[in-house]
Amino acid sequence: MSVKKTENELKALSAKAQKKRNNILGNSMRVFAKEGFGGTDVQVIADLAGVGKGTVYRHFGNKEQLFLATAKHCLEMLGQFVLKELGGEQASQQLVQQHGAIETLRQIASAVALFYQRTPQAVEIMIQERAEFRETVFPSHLMHRAENRAGVDELIKAAIDGGEIRVVDPTIATNAYSDLIYGSVISGCLEGGKSKLVARVDAAMEIFLAGLTPENSKSKRKPRNS
Repeated sequence: MSVKKTENELKALSAKAQKKRNNILGNSMRVFAKEGFGGTDVQVIADLAGVGKGTVYRHFGNKEQLFLATAKHCLEMLGQFVLKELGGEQASQQLVQQHGAIETLRQIASAVALFYQRTPQAVEIMIQERAEFRETVFPSHLMHRAENRAGVDELIKAAIDGGEIRVVDPTIATNAYSDLIYGSVISGCLEGGKSKLVARVDAAMEIFLAGLTPENSKSKRKPRNS
């Protein structure tokens, strides 16, 4: 006679499986970033994760699906990191109310840059995904941007309505904002400046946001003394 597992037991099993999955993905990110898609041996990932090669395939099917899951995992890590840097869901909402849209946009951009500065392997995965699967897969990072752009659109619209940002097309402004962040991150990594991504993005944001801010707005920072 079979015995039904309790709800807690099922949750424990699910948590254990998720932990194992994340462990595999963390190691696959490092190996793919270092060796490239073509040069990666799944057995190496399995060994680093402390599991059998068959376990990797049971979770992800094949090498291509493992890579694509890794790309998605990087973006999930990014989202969690940015939210944590902003202090959580409630704190991020309070940030807008207390400090306005301009400062919120600055902090979001800086948090994204800090994630990639601390996890440069995620940039390598982003670049490789486009190079390896350009004909068959819509890039994960572009999908991530599309799924999350509504929040930035609304933030910019509210800032325009409140006079914090001059009147511009919110869609174009959001595109430029995202392009500037990711362009700065990728260029910084390609140029060997992985350790200075935050400074690079902060400098780019200062110029970009100054261009959006009305002359009489308090959101503009005063020039720094040299």
